[in-house]
Amino acid sequence: MSSMAIEQRPNIVFVLLDTVRADYLGLYGGSLRLKNLDAIARKGTVYEHAIAPGTYTAPSHASLFLGKRAARIKAFTADPMKNYDSNIDPMVEHVKYISKKDITLAAKLRYMGYETALFSNNPFISKNTGLADGFEYIDNIWLDTKVLNSKGITRFALNLIANKQARNSLINLAYALTFLMRKQRVDRLYISLKRALDKHFAKQYGFYKLDSGASKTNKKIAKYLDTKSTDRCKFLFVNYMEGHEGYPTNLITNEFIDQEKWLYMAGLSNEENVKIISEAYKKRLAYLDSKLAELMQILKQKGVLDNAVVVFASDHGQAFMEHGLMYHNMFPFNELVHVPLVVARYADGKQVNTKEMVEKKVSITALHNSILEIGRGVADDIDGKLRKDNFVFSDHVGITEVWDTHLLELLRRRSVNADKIYRIKKQANTFATAVYYKEFKLIIYKNKRIELYNLKDDPEEKDNIIGKNRSIAIEMLNASKAM
Repeated sequence: MSSMAIEQRPNIVFVLLDTVRADYLGLYGGSLRLKNLDAIARKGTVYEHAIAPGTYTAPSHASLFLGKRAARIKAFTADPMKNYDSNIDPMVEHVKYISKKDITLAAKLRYMGYETALFSNNPFISKNTGLADGFEYIDNIWLDTKVLNSKGITRFALNLIANKQARNSLINLAYALTFLMRKQRVDRLYISLKRALDKHFAKQYGFYKLDSGASKTNKKIAKYLDTKSTDRCKFLFVNYMEGHEGYPTNLITNEFIDQEKWLYMAGLSNEENVKIISEAYKKRLAYLDSKLAELMQILKQKGVLDNAVVVFASDHGQAFMEHGLMYHNMFPFNELVHVPLVVARYADGKQVNTKEMVEKKVSITALHNSILEIGRGVADDIDGKLRKDNFVFSDHVGITEVWDTHLLELLRRRSVNADKIYRIKKQANTFATAVYYKEFKLIIYKNKRIELYNLKDDPEEKDNIIGKNRSIAIEMLNASKAM
């Protein structure tokens, strides 16, 4: 189609449902029916095999915003555990994922004449990290309310973690005091303190509530559209955190449930509790679906849906001890990187019936160029093909929970439990890349281990068939190096 005048180009609304795995949703064959998202999907374009570019927030968002593979972005190439001091930034004030020389999706759309606004419930998606670059209006909802304005013991703990000298001095003192106790006592005390800390932060950050900021976000979006928005075409990016841990396990049981992933992965918490956490996760997603209906009503009332493309996607999934992994920021198995992707076209406030099912594997990264096509006026919807090449990648670029590395390196000599957690953290920190090609998936680990799965025959990725299919594995390995 010929290029449209700027005033004719559709508004673009990107709704990022943080931490949503596809296979839990009824839309993708799971048990969880989401009334509102399902209704949009029935008329819209559904991507059956959308793959997140990374295994946690920062690399996936950076990949989408820059249109690059996560492993090709310099901020993610350093080993976090070896460089843990430079990775510790609990106030999210100094770490940068995007450099000033990089031009983001929002910046490009702004240059094309779009009004750009960010509503973020995720502290990593902020002006501090560079991931908000290009947005004219920025609302850091979670960062402002839960981190920068935290009080009491939470503020003290965050400041202590951020101060390398104070942190390490306290750790060294605590380690010296362990020699006044028997090892068994140190072992029990370490786990008790870890659980107590988990319980405190669960209360501080509202883990047991259904709402993790969605209500406040929707109100802020409505106010923005009433008071600060212009007549220009809009690019609105909204991040909802309801899918992120921790979860309202209090809706399932009256007992306190550990939600610290390292305790489960190290075999130090009852794995039966994972079922309760998983059910609480589903309750959060069901609640989020109700907030999506509220958002769409706001967008309709404010005229945004008179001419708009709305994208619903996630930045990564969530594991519940599949493959021995808990939550995200782990190896790129499908529970972590197969995510929902639904696109809806709106005209005159009503959804246009596009009704398309895209079976081809696509990367969330590829949305970058498809959105730019809309911004340039050469398309009025997301391209159903989306990805022109045959390979799709997802990169695990190391874990981010490294604040206690120094503590664990010392304490593992005195505590079996600390040693177990240290070992599992180090193991999970191994960089890995997943390559998708036709029905095959190759996982390449930095320690040179390679796994190959046939997803058609083995969707749960249990049978490593690398020994029988070396030729296809070599082709996929070479593609990973080249792209």
